[in-house]
Amino acid sequence: MGQRVAALLLVAVVVGGLMSITTVGGRLDQKVLYSGLAEEDAAEVVARLKDLRTPYTLENNGTTIMVPANQVYETRLSLAGEGLPRGGGVGFEIFDKTSFGTTDFVQRMNYQRALQGELARTIRQFHQVLEARVHLATPKESVFIEDEKPVTASISVKLRGNAGLSKLQISSIVNLVATAVPGLSSDNVTLVDTTGRLLYRKDGESGSIMTATQLEYQQHLENSLRQKVESMLEEVVGVNKVKARVTADIDFNRVNVTEENFDPEGQVIRSEQFMVEGDNREGLDPGGVPGAKGDLASFAGTGSGGAAANGYQRNNITRNYEVSRVTRQTQEASGIIKRLSVAVMVDGKYEAAAAGEGETPVLTYVPRSAEELAWFDKLVKNTIGYNEERADQVEVVSMSFAASTTTEPKETLTDKLRPFLDLLLMPMVYLGLALMVLLLVIRPLFKVLTSPSAMSSGALPGNRFQTVVGGDMGGMMPSGDEDISLMPKGMTDKEKMYKLAQTDPDRAADLVRRWLREGV
Repeated sequence: MGQRVAALLLVAVVVGGLMSITTVGGRLDQKVLYSGLAEEDAAEVVARLKDLRTPYTLENNGTTIMVPANQVYETRLSLAGEGLPRGGGVGFEIFDKTSFGTTDFVQRMNYQRALQGELARTIRQFHQVLEARVHLATPKESVFIEDEKPVTASISVKLRGNAGLSKLQISSIVNLVATAVPGLSSDNVTLVDTTGRLLYRKDGESGSIMTATQLEYQQHLENSLRQKVESMLEEVVGVNKVKARVTADIDFNRVNVTEENFDPEGQVIRSEQFMVEGDNREGLDPGGVPGAKGDLASFAGTGSGGAAANGYQRNNITRNYEVSRVTRQTQEASGIIKRLSVAVMVDGKYEAAAAGEGETPVLTYVPRSAEELAWFDKLVKNTIGYNEERADQVEVVSMSFAASTTTEPKETLTDKLRPFLDLLLMPMVYLGLALMVLLLVIRPLFKVLTSPSAMSSGALPGNRFQTVVGGDMGGMMPSGDEDISLMPKGMTDKEKMYKLAQTDPDRAADLVRRWLREGV
């Protein structure tokens, strides 16, 4: 009885192990169908997978769906043909089913909901955006211009981990929403993230974004100059033997300059006016005796005076001069370098000291000469665009690097093959376990179950005599004796015992003693 229980337990363990191996192996052979799904999208996809009878598993609180690797692309195409996943929220599919009695107000509200949902789906296409929501405020139109209120939009985004949106991406999202909504200006769009940071405000850009942009520009400039310095000096002193750091002081202020210059030497005639005034009338000579006679025309006055010209002429010239004037308006761009500070460390030289036979040579550090440092200083200045008027600073020193005296371990063949070994390790483990189970458990069990003694003992499952004699004692019978399994089936236990006592008294006595011990 104990052997049967042990055999059943062994079979159960083997079957359970095989099922576990199969289950784990099947899970390892699964790939991601969709990840980061909204709850409503995950529910629709799971329902459809059940209809298609496609095995699946849920991970990450139901937001990630796994399917067998050989069915990933086929399942995606099948779901895409049905418009799944929809992307979360409500889109224009809300109009796929409309009732006849829908009012105009409900239609306008459904259109606004659909537009908000479609915009949110589009914004989620950005890799950094995990979730997005769009809220539109569309006031009722008025017949009076002064009573009209602008359309506004509020956008909330949840970013993936520590990912951030660049200034260009923020501007793209704002303009995307502004152009999709009639009457909406980009100045009336507000963009925030779920941590409470203001990414875009009404005046076009937030202070934090400008600060981040300035910092990004400064870091890009410093890293670019650092890489130039290191790559140039590494050609001379060797790889990983130069360390440079650059600090840039940048002026991000925008300045508008208006200049107006006057040139007193450069006078020019702006306008000129000529005026001539005169009188050419003729009169009598004032000579002669005054009186009536002199006034008579027929009387020829006496005296020295006679007829003469009586008139005048006046000339007037007016000239207006203009002084030469030059007006210049200049807008200085932001991001001007005010000062550069560069620090460069150059590793020295290492010379092997003389060592005895069988001894390891000791490396001795030798600093760079002053002439070499002077050359390095000149090269660095030319690389960064050194400007003495900006009070730029460059410092080049020679120091011993800590990593220079250590010997890097050589990469062995095992290290090179480790990625491939890690990839093949699990399949090999499962294959080895399967072979061990096959050779150590299944094969011996199969031999026991298919042996003639087991088959004969199983012929009379309820017969205790046959079980003991045929199963346990049959293998102990000497060669050439009559096999107990060949006895006629119609014989009783007493006849079989009598027959066994005649053929082999010792086995009969042993069988009786065993029965007494087992209490049969």
